[in-house]
Amino acid sequence: MFKYKQAGSALIICMIFLLLLTILGVSSMQSATMQEKMVGNAVEENRAFQSAEGALRAGEAGVQANSATITNGTAASLPAIGVAPAGWQAVTIDGRQAYFHQQRISYANSIFRITAIGYGVDDNARVVLQSTYRPY
Repeated sequence: MFKYKQAGSALIICMIFLLLLTILGVSSMQSATMQEKMVGNAVEENRAFQSAEGALRAGEAGVQANSATITNGTAASLPAIGVAPAGWQAVTIDGRQAYFHQQRISYANSIFRITAIGYGVDDNARVVLQSTYRPY
């Protein structure tokens, strides 16, 4: 009969293979975690955009209803994140606060600038939209 000397090379090969699979699994988990964070940020940006869009429409409706009372005051200045802007009108969109500012930019043609700020669930997600509006 043949007698084989075992040198233990199978154990070393299996350990190296197991180490490679562990590294692959850890890097896959890090990639999945990063993708989950990116999706969460995209959702927050979309919520903030929808909130700002609603505030912009509310500002346009306000101009449509009361265009004679709006003056060409100072341009809107953006507030710090998380601070309610002074001189802006607040509106609630889907349970979140949004703000808009109206400014007349032409008396001759009755043209208005409406600036809106919308926030996501987190105040760090902020979108600013601006439109030029002429009542009909």
